[in-house]
Amino acid sequence: MNFFPITYSLLATDALLLHIKEHYEIPEPVQLQYFLRGMNDTYILETVLEKYIFRVYRADRRSKSEIDFELELLHDLQEKGVNVSIPIPRKDGIMINEILVPEGVKYGVMFSYAEGNEKPIHAVEDSYLFGQAVAQIHKATDNFKSEHVRGTLDFEHLIEKPLHTIKQYMKHRQEDYQFLYDLVMRLKAELEKNLEAGLDWGICHGDLHGNTNVAFTDEGKLTHYDFDICGYGWRAYDIAEFRLAREIHSGHDKDEVERLWAAFLNGYKSLRDLSDNDISAVPMFVALRQLWLFALCFDEGELIGQADFDNGFIDSKMDYFRNLEVIK
Repeated sequence: MNFFPITYSLLATDALLLHIKEHYEIPEPVQLQYFLRGMNDTYILETVLEKYIFRVYRADRRSKSEIDFELELLHDLQEKGVNVSIPIPRKDGIMINEILVPEGVKYGVMFSYAEGNEKPIHAVEDSYLFGQAVAQIHKATDNFKSEHVRGTLDFEHLIEKPLHTIKQYMKHRQEDYQFLYDLVMRLKAELEKNLEAGLDWGICHGDLHGNTNVAFTDEGKLTHYDFDICGYGWRAYDIAEFRLAREIHSGHDKDEVERLWAAFLNGYKSLRDLSDNDISAVPMFVALRQLWLFALCFDEGELIGQADFDNGFIDSKMDYFRNLEVIK
C-alpha cells in the first residue's frame, strides 16, 4: 500500500462543535454549519442569542505568529473606533485554538459576526461610504506596530511568487508566458517611477473588493471582516482591488467604473489624504492583482483539482493581459 502526504484535511463539524462547547461560553441550543472553503475554512455558529464565525486557518497558510498579528491588529482597530469583526476569547482567555491534524497543527479562532448585508457595490452612495471605511482603516493603522511576524504585500508577493507559480503551469505555452513576463516587467518598471516619487506604505487589509468582507446595515454602518490577507503594503494596491471588482461587476462599463471610483476616492479623501502619485499607480496595481489571482487559482488547484484551470482558463487570463491598456 502506498501512503501519500496529506496537505489538507477538513475538520468534522460534530467534533469541532464539541470542542467549541467545551471551551467557549455560549448559550444552548447551538448549531455549527460549514459555510465556506477559501484560503481558510469558515464555519457559522448559531446560538439562541446570536451568531459567530469560527475560522480554521489552513496549516500551510498561516503560522501562529502571523495569526497573532492579525488578531492584535483587529483589537487595535476596535480600540480606535473602526468597525471590525473581532476575535472572541475562550473561557480561559486564549484566542487561538490549536488543532492537531495529519498535516500538522491548524489554528482556529472565533470571531464576532458582522451584522448587515453583503452586496456588490453598484451605488455611488455605497462607494462613498466604502471609501470612508477604507480610509478609517488606513488612518487608524498609520502608526501600528507589532512584534509578531507578518508578510509584506511587496513585489515578491505581487510579482515574483505569482510568476514562479504561473510558469510551472504554462510550460506548454512558452510564448504566452514570455509575453506575460515581459508585460509584468514593464509594469514593474513603471511602478518603480511611482516608488521614486513616494508611495504610501502601511497596513493593508489585502482584500478590499467591496463585494464581501464588508457588511452594510440599513443605517449605513459598515463592518469589515476577514483580514486573513492583511499585512504591510502599498495603500494604492489595497484600494486597487476595489477598482478591479467594479470593472468585473460592471461588465467593464467604463462610465459606471469611473463614477463609482470617483465616489470611492471622494469618500476616502474626506477622511484621509491620498496623493495623485498614489492614485496614478492604482491601474498598474489592478493588473498586478490580476496576476496574483491568476497564480492563486493554480495554487488552489492543488487542493480542488485542475479541471477548472485548463487552457480555457489560461486563455481568459491571457486575453485580459493582452488587452491591458495601462502601459500601451
